[in-house]
Amino acid sequence: MATELCRRRGRLSVGITATAGLHGAGGFGKTTLAEMVWANRRVQRRFKGRIYRITLGLDVRSRAAIAQKVVEATRFITGDTNIWDDPELAGEHLGRLLADRPESLLILDDVWSAEQLAPFLFGGTHCRRLITTRLPELLPAGALHVKVDQMSTLQARRVLTFDLPGGLPQRTLSGLLRATGRWPLLLRLANRLIVRRIATGDDPAYAGAAVLEKLRHEGPAGLDPAGTVDLNDPRARQTAVRAAVEAGAHLLPAGGFDRFTELGVFAEDEAIPVSLIIALWSETATLTEHQSRDLCAALSGLSLLTLDPSGGGRVYLHDVIRDFLRRKLGEEALHRLHQALVDVAVADIPAAGRRPDGGTGPGHAWWQMADGYLADHLISHLLSAGRTAEAEALAVDLRWIEWRLDQRDATASVADLAQIPSPTAQQAAADLARCAHLLTPTSPAHARAAILRSRLAGYDTWHRAATTWRSPYPALYNRWPLPDYPDASQRRTLAGHIGGVHAVAVSPGGTWLATGSGDGKVRIWDVTTGRTTRTLTGDTSGVVAMAVSPDGTWLLTGSEEGKVRVWDVTTGQTTRTLLQRAGVHAVAISPDGTWFAVCSNGLVLIRDVASGQITRTFTDHASSVVAVAVSPDGTWLATGSSAGEVRIWDVSTGRPTRTLSGHSGPIKAVAISPDGTWLATGGTRAVGSEYGEVRIWDVSTGRPTRTLSGHSSPIKAVAISPDGTWLATGSEDGKVRIWDPELQTGLQNRSNDSTIDATSVVVSPDGTWLVTCSGHEEVRIWDAATGQTTRMFTGHTGGVHAVAVSPDGTWLATGSEDRKTRIWDMATGQITRTLVGPIGAVWVIVVSPDGTWLATGSEDGEVRIRDMATGQTIRALTHHVRGVVAVAVSPDGTWLATVSGDGEIRIWDVASGQITRTLVGPIGAVRVVTVSPDGTWLATGSSTGEVQIWDVASGQTTRTLTGHTSSVRAVAVSPYGTWLATGSSDGEVCIWESGSGTPVATMRADEGLFACCFLPDARGLVFAGSYGLYGYDFDPCDGRPQSC
Repeated sequence: MATELCRRRGRLSVGITATAGLHGAGGFGKTTLAEMVWANRRVQRRFKGRIYRITLGLDVRSRAAIAQKVVEATRFITGDTNIWDDPELAGEHLGRLLADRPESLLILDDVWSAEQLAPFLFGGTHCRRLITTRLPELLPAGALHVKVDQMSTLQARRVLTFDLPGGLPQRTLSGLLRATGRWPLLLRLANRLIVRRIATGDDPAYAGAAVLEKLRHEGPAGLDPAGTVDLNDPRARQTAVRAAVEAGAHLLPAGGFDRFTELGVFAEDEAIPVSLIIALWSETATLTEHQSRDLCAALSGLSLLTLDPSGGGRVYLHDVIRDFLRRKLGEEALHRLHQALVDVAVADIPAAGRRPDGGTGPGHAWWQMADGYLADHLISHLLSAGRTAEAEALAVDLRWIEWRLDQRDATASVADLAQIPSPTAQQAAADLARCAHLLTPTSPAHARAAILRSRLAGYDTWHRAATTWRSPYPALYNRWPLPDYPDASQRRTLAGHIGGVHAVAVSPGGTWLATGSGDGKVRIWDVTTGRTTRTLTGDTSGVVAMAVSPDGTWLLTGSEEGKVRVWDVTTGQTTRTLLQRAGVHAVAISPDGTWFAVCSNGLVLIRDVASGQITRTFTDHASSVVAVAVSPDGTWLATGSSAGEVRIWDVSTGRPTRTLSGHSGPIKAVAISPDGTWLATGGTRAVGSEYGEVRIWDVSTGRPTRTLSGHSSPIKAVAISPDGTWLATGSEDGKVRIWDPELQTGLQNRSNDSTIDATSVVVSPDGTWLVTCSGHEEVRIWDAATGQTTRMFTGHTGGVHAVAVSPDGTWLATGSEDRKTRIWDMATGQITRTLVGPIGAVWVIVVSPDGTWLATGSEDGEVRIRDMATGQTIRALTHHVRGVVAVAVSPDGTWLATVSGDGEIRIWDVASGQITRTLVGPIGAVRVVTVSPDGTWLATGSSTGEVQIWDVASGQTTRTLTGHTSSVRAVAVSPYGTWLATGSSDGEVCIWESGSGTPVATMRADEGLFACCFLPDARGLVFAGSYGLYGYDFDPCDGRPQSC
């Protein structure tokens, strides 16, 4: 380890892990080994004393606590005093500082989660990291893994004889080494027992012999006196611990062993607050605080527990010792202890009162307790105490869920609900899991509470509570039901890739899945929590295909540049690269792992894993083959083609045996169920459609049995779990969705048909109706109060992209790909005039404030100003580079602002048709522009996620608003200019105070937003997006009158 850390060009991380695998037992001396590395002379010389230890532990769990730990480490290492409340931002800052410093070593001790570790892995190219954890899957890709198991004989002797005057007789020493299996935990326990006996005046040799006798007769050696003790065997560990623990019982004060046994009530692998232990023992045995602390110290002296004095004191119990204590207690005693623990914990918690919606909530406001042990384990203790109704009342209460979000994340509340064995709680867990990906931290922080209510308002469990809640801060509230509530068969959405997800594969055990993206990264996800546990990098051309080996130890990935890479799952390293003559579309591995199939250049090739040689080629599709899957027995293949066909192939003959038809669009992915009776295919709903669709097929009949919809972009990957109970899909929308294929599909309370996307929206002058277009040939009229479609106008022969309403609301104008602008009478719905004009499609339209003219911007880069009385073109504004993507008119109608494909903003004088000013936007094309009500400033949104405020008179940027992480496609100003609303392609809504540029409210949709408008009352706000119309009511919560 020291050698690896000291290499000039070695790994940046070394991991020390336990031997027992994924959930390996502690007590093997990982921290001690790390300290030995720290003290190594070579390491000291290499890093010249710049070695820093950061201890994480289970108690550092919330985002705030992790951020604080990073800030503390930053201050200690660099002296920097900046404060951060976001772990990622804090970590990035630390990484930048470390990059400017000489080489250093960070010892990250006792890491329990990817969230804890991630901030310490940013940047710092001159920094090495030594990580100790029980969970080897947390280690970064490429880290050296060092497993720590039983000690060597020499090491074990040193532990056994520590602090012993004169040592032990050789026979006793050898017997103890055998009886303890050289396990560090048992060695330490035996040593402390001998030391305590000697402290009472006992002879060292006799004391050692007594402990050995106890271990021989009651420990694992007693099970098989002639054999070797194997402490990887749970039974042997339990027996050894029982003997060692009971040997020390008589060294404790009266009743001390009973109190120690009561610690078995606490959760496994946890930092237990001493204050909670004091409260428990006060209840069970009337011990004073002084007596309880003395007992904890005595137990620590015997190495029966670990005592950490920080933070008022914390106790750590080894999991094997805890198991022993629980067995000794029995179910009845544990039940009583859970009751006692809950009773003492609630003493300082105020009554909850009724829920804000008037409903009955839990008896106590547990969300007001200090964050810590009970936050994560209260529900479990309530259930174990037999208080199921109280646990359910608490777990479904939005006040508790909101607090849990702030302290942890949505996964914590889902886990709370999933523990409760009631239909209501189980359904609530499923509902919350479906929107968990939208409940990540927000800016401002208080906005997450509004997003939580917005997303849960469509579910029966929370409808009343969510819709009657009002925030003490500025917030957005649903005006009507959301259009994007997920399908009932959808379990969870995983978000994290920057590009589209082109590949998905599930591990053989179904506990994790791997995804590949156009961003070149492979992410490993924990299926239970939905969290990324590891990211593999190295494929710069993008990952478009993936498969997991039958034993889960290696991955295959394929890229567009024609490379098939073999990855070691444990190390995250590429072990082999095979070349194809053309880009790879799909890969699949045989059940025995000896061969794999690859789709490339429209063909299916079979390659031998050992040699990499091509052994067979399948060609018979009339169109290109882009997807492949291998049957569970390896005797047949299923392939999908660009023509929408699925073909079944006999592997032995290489000939097709069946063709399945039914997809109306190309098939991009295919997967076969574990029993081979059904398969799933992914593609689009129809030719030319952007919406993704999964079809489930019965293999025996060749017929589709059900359809799953939810992705807003074509599905590129499908994988089925080993037990066939769920499947995962990846799409160009960058999301991975988990589905239950057995559940009947059926949308929740959506406001409109999910197929009705909207790319543009405008509101009538009186605010009672809305108009949208979506790239289809129809125009829709909506009721602004209910979000329901009231009328449809048809007449265009191409997709409609632009719409505008006259100032008096009597007519509207639409522009289309058919290169026509049509004028519609709102009373009759009839076309009153058709204006034929530009060479290209009409993309944008605005109407002058007095309604006497309109301006259209088109694909050919021309803006035409037309007289409404005659329909004639008054003026044509050229000089645009590429198409015109946005146009806005000043309040007095004297000038226009236009944006074209080059990202420049041009200000035009309407009367002369001359450019009066050109504004150069930020790096990345400007996508949208809007003008303030007084005409003094305008706002633009760009593909970089920036929103810029411009002074019209000077042409200078006065403010840049940052916060969006993807392209800003929608910008609107409130009627009096007080507020600015923006929406982005990742579904983020933000309300800004236009004067200061401060974000005051945030909302999230599940897919992209393309346009928005305020209603005339300045409170109503509507966004057009991939799933339709989102209506919100904005309450600034500032006591201002409606004129804002």
